[in-house]
Amino acid sequence: MRKILLLLTLAGTAGAGADDTVTVYQLTGGVQCADEGGIPAEKAADLLRAQGVKVLATGRNRLPLELPRRCGAPTGEANVITVAAADWSAFVAQNPDAGGYGLWIFDNPQVQVYKYDGTLQCGLGQEVPLDEMAKELKGSGIEVLNTHKGNDGLTHISVCGASTGAINAFEIRRDLLPAAQKLGYRMLVTHDMLQEIKPRMQRISAAPSSVPQKRTSPAPIEPAPLLW
Repeated sequence: MRKILLLLTLAGTAGAGADDTVTVYQLTGGVQCADEGGIPAEKAADLLRAQGVKVLATGRNRLPLELPRRCGAPTGEANVITVAAADWSAFVAQNPDAGGYGLWIFDNPQVQVYKYDGTLQCGLGQEVPLDEMAKELKGSGIEVLNTHKGNDGLTHISVCGASTGAINAFEIRRDLLPAAQKLGYRMLVTHDMLQEIKPRMQRISAAPSSVPQKRTSPAPIEPAPLLW
């Protein structure tokens, strides 16, 4: 059975063959500081089956995105479901929002991580060169496969001393992501990646907090930075 590349767009499965598969996901609905684990994977799969989508495998995984640690914020747990690509194409044709599902694009063997390069507006700050950061990664046993300069694609306040948005980005093996995160690197989520993930992804506030808070409705999140 041939597995379709996960970076295809939702519409890109239109020409899928009978044996092609595609893996999709949806957040379970579980939130931090709550005992409920959200919707079980099999129940989520049954909802797709009821729509005529053939389900081949189900499971749970965690989104590899940094989420604020506070009560009421999503846990990041997702139901990950492998389905017949032809059925998925038909389902999307009937449901343009993909029923709140997105393609699971996070199993690629390589990921990109980044740090801001230290530059600040009005020529302030000190730029940390790409090769210097690469040495930091290599010094911790993290093989660097590729490097490039970029920008986070966000709007920064125009004031001296504010961030320029410039970042140093590095491609590394996925299994080395936890080690890079311990050094302060974050997984790079690009604009193209966001086009593939959940169309109506729940948004939560970006201000992290380790102090339990009263459970409230989640506020917006921007799983950034983005490279446009």
